[in-house]
Order: sequence, then structure tokens, then C-alpha cells
Amino acid sequence: MQNDLLKRLKNITEQLSDEDVEPHSPHYPGLSSLATSLVSVNDDDDTAYIYLNHKDKDVRLHSVLACMELFYIYAPEPPWNEDEIIEIFQQMIRQLGNLATCIPNDASVSNQVHQYEAYFRILEQLSEVKIGVVLVDLVRTEQAPHALETLCELIKTILTCVHVDHPPEVGQHAESAVAACVEEFEGNIPNAVLDELLMPVGSGPVTYVIDPKSKENPPAQIQQTNPSYLVAAKVLRKTEDKISSPIANLLNGIFSGDPKTLESTSLSAEDSTESPPSSGKKKKKGGKDTSSPTLNFTKDVGAGDVYSIAYELHRITPMILTTVIGTVASDLTNTDVDKRWQATKLLGRLFAARTSDIAMRFRPCFRDWLRRSYGKLLYASPALHCLDLATLIIFFLFSPLPDPEGAIREMMIRSLTNFLSSQYNQTDLCSDVSEALSVIIKLDKITEIRVYAIHQVCELAHSATSDDAAAGEANRRKTHPISAVSAELLNAVGSRVSSKFKTERKDAITGLAKIYYKHYVSKKLQHVQEGGENVDIDEILDVLSKENVDTALEEKFSWIPQKVFESVFFTDKQDPDLRSRIFQIIDDIMLGTVKKEGAMLSPTSRAVGLAMILQTLQTKDSANKWMCTLFSHRSNLQRSLASYLDARSKAKECESGSAEAFTADADAMEKLEKMAALCAPPLATGKNSADEGDLETVLRKLHAAKDKHIFRILSTIATPTHSPSARLRALDELPKRTKSLGNAASSWVRSMARRCAMGSFINSESIDTCIMLSQECFEAGDCEAASHFLRCVKIATSIFPALGGTKEGFKTLAEFFDLCRTTVMTSAMKKDMEKFGIVTIISDILAKAASSRTGKKEKDTDSVDTLRKQLHRTCTREGTPEQARNAVYAIAAMMNPRSKPITDLSVRARKEKNEFEPILKALVNPSRLSIPDDDANPKTKDRIISVLTAITAIAECAPYAFNASGEGSKLGW
Repeated sequence: MQNDLLKRLKNITEQLSDEDVEPHSPHYPGLSSLATSLVSVNDDDDTAYIYLNHKDKDVRLHSVLACMELFYIYAPEPPWNEDEIIEIFQQMIRQLGNLATCIPNDASVSNQVHQYEAYFRILEQLSEVKIGVVLVDLVRTEQAPHALETLCELIKTILTCVHVDHPPEVGQHAESAVAACVEEFEGNIPNAVLDELLMPVGSGPVTYVIDPKSKENPPAQIQQTNPSYLVAAKVLRKTEDKISSPIANLLNGIFSGDPKTLESTSLSAEDSTESPPSSGKKKKKGGKDTSSPTLNFTKDVGAGDVYSIAYELHRITPMILTTVIGTVASDLTNTDVDKRWQATKLLGRLFAARTSDIAMRFRPCFRDWLRRSYGKLLYASPALHCLDLATLIIFFLFSPLPDPEGAIREMMIRSLTNFLSSQYNQTDLCSDVSEALSVIIKLDKITEIRVYAIHQVCELAHSATSDDAAAGEANRRKTHPISAVSAELLNAVGSRVSSKFKTERKDAITGLAKIYYKHYVSKKLQHVQEGGENVDIDEILDVLSKENVDTALEEKFSWIPQKVFESVFFTDKQDPDLRSRIFQIIDDIMLGTVKKEGAMLSPTSRAVGLAMILQTLQTKDSANKWMCTLFSHRSNLQRSLASYLDARSKAKECESGSAEAFTADADAMEKLEKMAALCAPPLATGKNSADEGDLETVLRKLHAAKDKHIFRILSTIATPTHSPSARLRALDELPKRTKSLGNAASSWVRSMARRCAMGSFINSESIDTCIMLSQECFEAGDCEAASHFLRCVKIATSIFPALGGTKEGFKTLAEFFDLCRTTVMTSAMKKDMEKFGIVTIISDILAKAASSRTGKKEKDTDSVDTLRKQLHRTCTREGTPEQARNAVYAIAAMMNPRSKPITDLSVRARKEKNEFEPILKALVNPSRLSIPDDDANPKTKDRIISVLTAITAIAECAPYAFNASGEGSKLGW
């Protein structure tokens, strides 16, 4: 019986689909009775429809299909009364909803294709015949009490029945069906209908669904396109002329809190994407936000809240928001914190949207929004300094204050940085935003907010693309160029380096150093790095040249090293964490770092980078002083560590339990305590933090450690000439080997090793390369570039003499010195050499470096003999006073006392006499000691000063050279 009924219904539907069928035709006399039969009810219950509410789902489906055909045949007047029409639509909606789960290509479900075709036919009829307008007529004429409710349900079902795997025709028919309903309205459109259109819009273009392949519990979610959003967006664009004003009125009514509007809509007036400050547990004012620093506007967006809808509308039909923006902006000064928070956030999202020009079109609203971040704090702006007193008084009386709620100012920071990353082409607006961020960083009263702003700005700069010329590519990749971050903004971050709050200054200087490496060092050294170790000398000269300098790049970044070194002002007593961080920045950030897999920069690039940085510091006496202070700290620590290791080794050689052993051990412990004074105090960690974090406990544990390998590793970094691999090994193995001593001891040893080991800024490899490059620059005829590299070597050897005394380095210095003294040069080259003091700097380096080589047996005696001859010549002939003094010091240091200290004064006197007697004979020659006339040239006048300076230097470092060897009563010189 049931199968027979279904067959008849299918046959009826098939016959009705014939285009020749016409109503009231004598050829089809049964149409009217068929229409009546399809909506017939039980005799006992006039609300129980026999076919539309049949217990068999296929009967219900084909009853609806037959009714759809009759709608087409009888259009525009259906053959049913209002109640029957409503019942047909309600069953139609239920059947159409099945389309969302019916995929035509899904072979896992039997009879899927036929079901899909049936459900698709319903949607197709709604689209092509525009059957939905029947409900619109009932709504307009108010003839059926449930017409509006049914129409809203129909629109909702049509929008949600589209699946991402459906063919494109499904979305097209859904769009057409809904648009037909909207266009049928004349004048006002009910808010309930607008609600159904706007809810899918509020859910955003991307949605999350459960991954069917996931084996996790709960199952993982995957991201996919939201088809309901796409259909609703097309409907809004298609009907924009008719629907713009009703939607704008609805949004304005909700934002302004109109009771009548709120009563007629189901849209929420609360932002569901993020909790406002007063919802749930209140966050401490200015408390740190643990959420993602950059808002993701397509994820986790509430479908029914007006704020998400307003944001999405700017992508679809931005003109709808023309009157809405002003309404939202009026809430910026609302006394309700939640309202103010929501308005501030929405405007921030709209202004910062990559596809939006709302900030430009609504400049007054944009300025009002900016004031949420700074308000009267803008008094720091230079623009106000030129105003007269009366104008300033008016400004302070009537200008708004910054928002008192810390959470709102914190959100403003996110929005402002998002704006800079997306709207970087709007230079005028970005200038205002940069100024607002600068004021927050400098003047906000809450430290956590200033720190958060520093983090956001540094992250914005660090994630930017370095090449401004690639702005088009950056836009395609949804990134931003470094030009989005102004010099003013970076200077604001730099101003916090001197803050009295530890976290603020540490984070500021760390962020700036990372930015400096990525956007300045890497860019300047790009071609040098690409050239490798065989890079052309012209590439190096271009980096150090003062011609064709990128002024904007220099102004934006070149001051950062000065800030880094000036941070050394804070001592270990004031801020040990900052001092440790400065060591880390110098060693691992400013010129890259060395890892197991290799160095970020080649030795040549690091040497050029070092010269480049010291070149920018050349006129900064304060920064130079603190740089030398920092590396002197490291040098002292290395010497203290070496002294302790030597004392400990001697103590272990003594007989256990003897008085000598106790004395030696106490001496070693004393040296360890002196070394600890140069390190950061240990951190209190673990359950017994008070005990573990005590310095005395840590030192006692380290001194008593039985693992000899700990001290062997420490000995490898106790001299400045150790290799980068020795540093890596120490930082990697020491924490593991000292783990048994406790967390505090392990952490302290690692901190000490980091301070002691030579990083990538200054080490033996980079200084050897600087010496080599200085000679190459000199041979290329660029004395200025050569002086930059020599200055690096001079500073390094003044603190770490051994860095200039390496085998290759010292040999190159000797060759370079000889080259300067023997090469035939042009007059211009000689002037440049004198101008930049090439010979003076080399002689100074030799004097310091030679002292670290005392006791070493030279294999290359020819180069040493040549160097000694040139030093003799410098003392006795054309050397300047400074060069003469340096030459004497170098000769004295090169006197090889073999390997044992000289204990016999007669041996020392004999060596000094043999070395300096020829020099003294030449210096005390009457012709050299004669005082020149007033008419003599300046060089002749300076020669007597050079002679006297050399004699004085000999008296200081080789006094026995002035005495006779003790024969008879001979007098000394």
C-alpha cells in the first residue's frame, strides 16, 4: 500500500513537471482536486496532514515535490489557503534541510544520488520559480500569523543547506532564492529577516569542522570555507540598493541601545570574540595580556553578535557602514567600560583591515579612536611646543584623557600595530598612529602596558620585510615593509632603555638588538656574506664608504649599538639580569651567532660588521667607554677563572689532609670568590631555593665537584684565543655536568661561562680577519677603510692582548708594518696614511700584542727579524713620538727570555744591553739631540721629541740598558 502510494506520488510529480500542464485546462481537469488532496487532513484532526506529515519520509518528500510543481503551475496564485501554504513551506523547509548532509559523490551512502536530486529540485524551484515570494506576500499583508517566522526559517535553511562539497549550482540557486525574497519586499524589511541574512555573515568566511581523519580525543578541528557566508555575501551585494538602509538602521539601533530595535532582533549587542574587561573575572588594570598579540579576525568569531557582523560587512558592502561608524564612535567615551571596550575594538579592526579605507574616509572618528590611547598625554608632542599659552590652556581643558581602563589601552596597542602592518601605505595616518604608540611607550603610567607596547612594536619591526622596494610583494604575502615602523617609534623604544624598571629596559634593548641585526647588519652585509671568504675587496669598501649612504637607514638603526653599550651603565648590583643580557646580545645577536650547524655570518662578514659598528661609535665617547668596560669585565673574569683553576690544580697536587693542602685549598676558594664577584648572583630555584640560591653554597658545591671534566672545559674558555667550538662545547656540556650540583649551581655556572667565553662580536677569528682585511684595504689604496679595521684590532688588543698575538695575526701585522715602511707610495697615499695614523695604530697594536707572545719560540724568524729592523728604524729615524714609544715597547716585549723567568739580574741586563745598545747609540748621537732652530720645518722640530720619547720608553721597559755591564768604572748612557 505504502509503496503504491509512493509510486503514484512519483508519477504525479513527473507528470506535473511537463511544461504543457496548465491550470484550469480541460485537458487537466484533476489539478484542483490534486492540489486539495495533497494538503488533505485526517477527519479526526484537521491539523494532521495525511501526505505532508506522513510517517514515511519518502512520501513526505515527494508530496513536497508535487506541491513545488503546483506552485509553478499556478503561479503567481497558489491553489491553497494561508494555513495550507504555511504547512507546505514548513515541510518544504524540513526536506530542504537534508540537502546540507547529502553529497552527490558520496558513495558510502546508498541511493545518495537520487536523494540529492530530489532535494536539489526543491532548491531549484525556489530559485527559478521564486516560490519564496509567496511567503513575503503573506508577511506584507499579515494574512498568516506564522508567515514571518516561516520565511525566516526558510531563508536560514537555504543559507545553511549549502555544503562546501556541493557543486557550484547549489550556491547559485541558494543565492537566487534568497535574493528573490529580499527583493520582493517594498520599503521596510523586517528585522527578523535581516537577522537571518546577517548571522552567516557574522560567522566569517572561514569555519572550523571536526576532522574525520582525526584519531585524537577530542577530535581535532580543521579549517574550511564557510559556504553560508559566501552565499549571504552574494545576496547582500546583489540586493545592496534595497537592503543597505534597513541593515544600517538595524545596526544603528543596536549600537545605540534603542529598546524597540533590541526587542525586534535576535542579534547580540555583546562582542563574543573576546571577553570585555568586566565580564567574568576582572583582569588587573594594565595586567599582561596572554592572548596572541595580533588578532586573527577570521577565527572563533561569534555568529550572532553585531560587532562581528559590522566587521564582516566592510568586506562585503562597506557602504552600509557609512552611518554606522559614527554611531560606534559615539561609544568611545561611554561610561560603560564594556561598551567602550567593544567600540574601541571594532573600530580598531575596521581601521586596520587590509582591504579597508575606513580610516581615511572617517578621519574625525579615527582621531577620536586614537585618543583612547593617549589623550592629553600628547603634550609630549613637539607640535604643541609652538602653541601660545591660551591655546595650550584650551587644549588641556577640553582635550580628552586617555582611556582610564588599562585593558582598553592594551587593546589599542594591538590595534595600532595591526594598523601599521596593514595600512603602511597611508603615510599620514601611520604618522599619527606612530605618534600615539610613541606616547604610550614613553608616558603610560602602567609599566606592564609600556612593556607590552615595546613587545608589539619590536615584533612588528622584526617581522617586517627588510627591503622597502618589495612593498608590492609584501602586500601579496600579507606582510609589511620595515618602513611601516618609523624612526620615531624605534626611538621611543630606545628611550626606555634607561627606564628604572628592569623588565622594561631589558626587553627594550633586546628587541632593538634583534631589529638591528635583521634590518641593518644583514642588509649592509648582504653582498659580503654572499661573496663568502673570497668576496671582492670592493664590496667591503662599499660597506664602509661614506659615499652613497642610505641616510634613512642610518638614521633609523645606526644608533642602536650606542644604546646597547650605554646599557652597561647598570652594574651587576643594580641589574645583573641586564648585564647578562647585554653579554648575550653582544655575543649572539648583533653580529649573529655560531651554532653547531654553522655560523649565521662568515668570519669576513663578522669582521666587516665589527668595523661598521665601531665606525658608528667613533664619535660616541660614552658608548666607547662602556664597550671597553664590558670587555674589560670579560677579560678580568677570564684572568680570575684561570687564576682559580691554577690554584685549584695546585691544591689537588698537595698531600690530602696536610697543612699545605688546607692552605692551598683556602687560597683557591678565595680566588673563586673573587671570580664570583665578576658574575651575576645565582638564581633561587627549586624547593629549597633559599639554600640553593645562596652564593656561598653554590661556590662550595662547584669547588668540591668531583667531575674533573667541568674544570677542563672551563680551562678552555679561560683565555681569549679559544675557538667558537670551545664556547659551544662549554655552553652545551657545563649545564649537563653541573646538574648534579643543583639547579642554582648549574644555572650560575652556565651564566658565568656565557660571560667568560668569547662570542661572535670579538674573538680571535674575527680579529685575525680584521688584520688581514686592513692590509688588503691598504693595498687597494683605501687607508680610511684600513684604519677602521685596525681600530677594531687596537680596541681588542688593548683589552685582550693575546688576540693580536696569534700566529697568523701577528705575522700579518709584521708584514703590514713592513709594507707601510717600505712601499713606494704616491704623495696622496702618504697623506692618507698619516691622516688616518696607519703606522701609529699598527705600532700600538704590536706593542700590546707582542707582550702576549713573550716566551714563545718563533718559527718564522725572517718575519720577526724584519719586524725588529723596522721597529729599530721607527725608533731612530722618521717615527713620530707615539710611534717611537710603541716601537720600544714592542721590541722590549719581543725580547725572548726563553721559557723561564729571568731571576739573574746580570742576564736581564745583558739581554737589555744587547737589544737596546744599538738603538741608544743612534738616539744619543749629538746630531739627533741637537735642538733645531726656529726656522726648521715641523718634522725636524718633532724629531728631537721622538728621540727623547724613545729614550724615556727605554728607561721604562729596559732600565738596565743604560748601565754598563759592570766592567771597571764605566758609566752608563
